[in-house]
Amino acid sequence: MEGGIYLRDSLFNNNGHISDSCIKKFKRGDLDDRELIVVSQHIENCEKCIQHLTGSFDDSEFKKVPFGFEEEVKNKIVKYKKKNRQLLFYSLRVSLAACISLIFVFSSTLNFIANTKVKTLEISSPKFTVVNSINMELGNFTNKIINMEVFNNENEKK
Repeated sequence: MEGGIYLRDSLFNNNGHISDSCIKKFKRGDLDDRELIVVSQHIENCEKCIQHLTGSFDDSEFKKVPFGFEEEVKNKIVKYKKKNRQLLFYSLRVSLAACISLIFVFSSTLNFIANTKVKTLEISSPKFTVVNSINMELGNFTNKIINMEVFNNENEKK
């Protein structure tokens, strides 16, 4: 037969389902690649063969979970969630610092606009001492945040 796949006759029984000897070879890993593909595709589509294969396993064939495995997995999950929380707080602090820096940029522009006089109308702009004090306070606050981030990151690296 040209282009066909040669399979052993013992893979399937007369009803077209996987034979017991094929299941034993499947579990031992004795099937070659082509046979394994054909058997896997058949198992995927045949409910009776799926039940036959799953029923062929004994309790002794399943691996026992080592002592403390469950606790180890739980600890890793908690540790992973803690890392995610730290990342969230770090990103919030960085975004807060970015927002504050944007406020600085635009408030400096406001100061520049506030300190200029419009000559055509000859209206003097009001004094923005409150804006200047807010700028100074925000500048100090931003520097504290930046210094705190640098200090925290250096401690984490050590």
